[in-house]
Amino acid sequence: MALIDKFLKKTIIEEESDIPLNILICFSKQETGTALCKIASHFMNSKIKNEQIASLHLIEKEEYNKIENIEEYKTSLFDGIINECKKSTAMVRTFVKPSEDFVSEILKTSEDLNCNLVLIGIGKTVFTPQLWGSYQKFKSYQGTPEKTDSTLDTLSYKGVSSLLERNDKTTGIFIDNNLETIDQIFIPILDKNDIHIFDYIKRLADKTIAKITLWDAIGVVESVPELKKAFQIMQKNNDERVVMWDNCKKIEYDFIKGLDLVVIGFEGWSKLISSAITWSHSLPSTLIIRKKIF
Repeated sequence: MALIDKFLKKTIIEEESDIPLNILICFSKQETGTALCKIASHFMNSKIKNEQIASLHLIEKEEYNKIENIEEYKTSLFDGIINECKKSTAMVRTFVKPSEDFVSEILKTSEDLNCNLVLIGIGKTVFTPQLWGSYQKFKSYQGTPEKTDSTLDTLSYKGVSSLLERNDKTTGIFIDNNLETIDQIFIPILDKNDIHIFDYIKRLADKTIAKITLWDAIGVVESVPELKKAFQIMQKNNDERVVMWDNCKKIEYDFIKGLDLVVIGFEGWSKLISSAITWSHSLPSTLIIRKKIF
């Protein structure tokens, strides 16, 4: 329980979740950028100063060189995206960068802007059960990553793996499934290493009017009095919009179908996608958050 003790000390006692977020969102499709900015704005805390959102649109150099007027391109691209970002109190910055190595560009931009959360949009076919074994093998790869696919939305599992392994900041992998509204959020906890997800539950509860359902599949909240108390306070402060899934009930496909967004820790995602749970491959838009553990 050492990891949980560390979380309790930093988050509940020292209120780690009140540290300003400096988010970098990375995308190639405008729709994905808009969805990512919608999520990023919901993570922002209006009581915290100096929070920032940087929106990075990456494009192949060949395609970039075909753009006749880059300013018009940026205006058209970021119109809806900026509107979403400005729903928060954060400062918003926008970038269009041509690159032949998207992963290295993301890491460089994150470092230059001193970001502490990187959100990247990918295609729905990247983290499939068929490719999961390949990812697990790639984790131990120590060489120079091979060139990834040309766009983030078709980024290969090796590109995603490279980013996860090389980025020393918290990384969110967003699988966009036509996210439009965020009214129903589902947060499964399937591994004790994912307890850091509580930071984001708190932020989502404070900023949205969405109903948030927490599925504590491993019973960690019930078994740790401090976590249970923190969850109860969260419920009380948010008009009972934050609820705990009853583990005596089976999670049905109809429930999953009614969701807008799933937020899950990386280790829990690994277990979910590798499991025999039938609805695990029918999820709505999903944000998988990995926090590096040193």
